[in-house]
Amino acid sequence: MNKNVLFSMVALTACAFADGDIEDSSALLTDNDLVVVGECKPKPECKPKPKPKSECTPKCEPKPVCKPKPKPCEPCIRTGVAPNVLTSSRPCYDGGFYFFADALYWHADVTNAEWAFVSNTSFPTPLASGANQELAFKWNWGFRVGIGGDFEHDQWDTNIYYTWFKNRAANNSTSQTSFTTPTGGSASSLNSNINIVDSSIASGTATTKLTFQVLDWELGRSFYISNSISLRPHIGVKGALIKLKESQTFSAPTFPATYSISNSTRSWEVGPSAGINSNWYFGCANTMPTCKGEVKSRPMWSIFGDVSGALMYGHFKNSHSESGHHTGAPDSGFVPHKLNRNLMVPVLTGILGLAWDVCFACDKMHFGIRAGYELQYWFRQNQRFSNFNNNSANPSLAAPSYTRTTGDLALQGLTVDVRFDF
Repeated sequence: MNKNVLFSMVALTACAFADGDIEDSSALLTDNDLVVVGECKPKPECKPKPKPKSECTPKCEPKPVCKPKPKPCEPCIRTGVAPNVLTSSRPCYDGGFYFFADALYWHADVTNAEWAFVSNTSFPTPLASGANQELAFKWNWGFRVGIGGDFEHDQWDTNIYYTWFKNRAANNSTSQTSFTTPTGGSASSLNSNINIVDSSIASGTATTKLTFQVLDWELGRSFYISNSISLRPHIGVKGALIKLKESQTFSAPTFPATYSISNSTRSWEVGPSAGINSNWYFGCANTMPTCKGEVKSRPMWSIFGDVSGALMYGHFKNSHSESGHHTGAPDSGFVPHKLNRNLMVPVLTGILGLAWDVCFACDKMHFGIRAGYELQYWFRQNQRFSNFNNNSANPSLAAPSYTRTTGDLALQGLTVDVRFDF
């Protein structure tokens, strides 16, 4: 038997026993020595078992790392430029609250305050010689109280305080200014439509009352510019309620018997303020980190000087009235209306004096006292109305006319301040 035929039969028999079936019985002869009678089906490949869900599920991507938030002042700093931070000069313990109280012994002055002229010669003498009568205030007490706190942010501080002062015009120990016409002399009113003939005025009396109330808020920072000098620039808002009331009375033995004038200005004002406080210490300052190699809490003397200013919007409610009392005849009078006005009001303040400070309780508390001379100048506070009759020959036959005049208010005097930090 041919060897190729025998090999084919053996292969066919092995497939039959292995698979039990023959798909194709046709014999395929190769050119050489291999003849394939049929082809077995390949066994199916086993699929790999699925991995557990925890293994086959892709892991979650890590969350992006959050960048730290920049510090508040970082956007203000340019790269490579370091800010120049000046050492704080807040008293002793660097933080907390403080309160202060001031005793004020002040005197008020008002410009445009002349109200009568008293001559030694009778009218209508061409060469009249005499003096003007002017509103004169006396010294009086007032007060100022405030509270403040220290911020952590850049060592800022803030405070709010209220000032109250009342004053009256004075002549020696009285609360009024008066005159009596000298024998052979005469007198005249300077800001009224008085119908009394000049030569008949026998006496005059004027009374003035001032009520002064101011509320201030400040935001500032105290720092050293040297070992013995500290500054505190500040900004804020100032508000005020001021009332100035004036009354005058003229008497005469002739017709009419008396003539009275009342003039009142009530105002409210508000606006921005700014200023700078300074202390000039004798020796090393007790709030500096070191003083000649030592850290000490001890009394410290200094000269202080503060200046500030404000530009305020003000509303002035003005009133003016005049009335004459006639013996046996109806009263006469003069009352103009629509006198209110709005004005911009500049304000300037300053104080110079001596201060003493001490720290105690392990530098956690501070006590200070200051005494100085304070000045305040308020523009346009005295709104007056001077009335002039246009018929000097016979004033009773002419209609009165008035003109607005404006004066300033000046306050000056001793200020004693006590402060406690805790």
